[in-house]
Amino acid sequence: MMKGFARIFESIIASVVILTSLTFFLVPNIKASGWEDATIQTLAQDALESAYLNGTLTRYVNTDNVTSLYTLMSQVLPKSVDFSIEVSGTVNNIINIVCVDCTDDNVTELKTMLIPLDFSYKDRNISIRVQKLSLAINDVPKDTNILVFFGKVVNGANGIKTYETKINSTLSNGGSVVLLSDLTQQDAQGVIGNMFNLSWSNPASPTSKFDDLYDGRKVSHNVARYYANTSSKNLADLSTVDFTVFHQSGVIADSDLKNIAKSTGANSKAFVRANYNIVNSNGRSVWINDYTRTDHNDRFTKTIDNLTKASIMWASGEKFKLDIIKKEPAPVNFRTGILVFDKDVYTVELIVWRIYF
Repeated sequence: MMKGFARIFESIIASVVILTSLTFFLVPNIKASGWEDATIQTLAQDALESAYLNGTLTRYVNTDNVTSLYTLMSQVLPKSVDFSIEVSGTVNNIINIVCVDCTDDNVTELKTMLIPLDFSYKDRNISIRVQKLSLAINDVPKDTNILVFFGKVVNGANGIKTYETKINSTLSNGGSVVLLSDLTQQDAQGVIGNMFNLSWSNPASPTSKFDDLYDGRKVSHNVARYYANTSSKNLADLSTVDFTVFHQSGVIADSDLKNIAKSTGANSKAFVRANYNIVNSNGRSVWINDYTRTDHNDRFTKTIDNLTKASIMWASGEKFKLDIIKKEPAPVNFRTGILVFDKDVYTVELIVWRIYF
């Protein structure tokens, strides 16, 4: 009997040893409840909605008051997270332009076309900043919004071909490229044609108008909104605006959403044309046919100067941060946004991430 009891006891001990050893190999699959994430997202959404409803969000965006905006969000969100605030759907508050391989005269001319460089748009202060840069020996600065290629020979159409790799890198990172130049059929069928989404036919009369003033899907509508505001006009007033001093263009006004200014009637030609989502679904481009620029006080020249400026505003990317310091969200983050209806319509996103994740 004692032998039987001993065997039973040995079996129990052996079972315990086996089960204990298995715990090193059988790791329990315990999933987080997700309640903390949901709480953070709810706090972020509540913070945005509350700031919008009481008017502080709009006021801080309009005045670029990043300090008060940071303080407001810091008071609501837990100390274990960091955050970034992104505005999209309206012109950038600061537009940094690099004039590629430009001379001092090129820079002066570009600034003259865009004056005033500091101006108000829908109660927001906008600043355009222009610097020249040789891309042959320099990289594109990180804060660049737009690369401008000016003219045809040295730094214009030929420059696009020369610096294609650096331009594509800028586009991939969400930047833009603007080309002010007359083009040939060969240009429109090569690198430039692909980057700016151009095709070619026989050159035609230079008189053109906005493609569409009211279709919100079209780039022309968004450029026209900027044009109307900076020209002290209403959108409806632009139906009578003609652009008459462009040089001839053979670029086809394709039936898509990307024409900004084109001739009317059958077989119409484009004189200003946009492209977007160019490299890795990022980046914008605008090609502007060259025009008579001998006298910027001439009213016909001034209309195209204003069109160029409005196109630059769209090419800014219409996306910018309102942070005290530059920061990049962690790989794991939460986004919540709100559509703001003010004098302009835009989106504010609050991007939140844990400091330790």
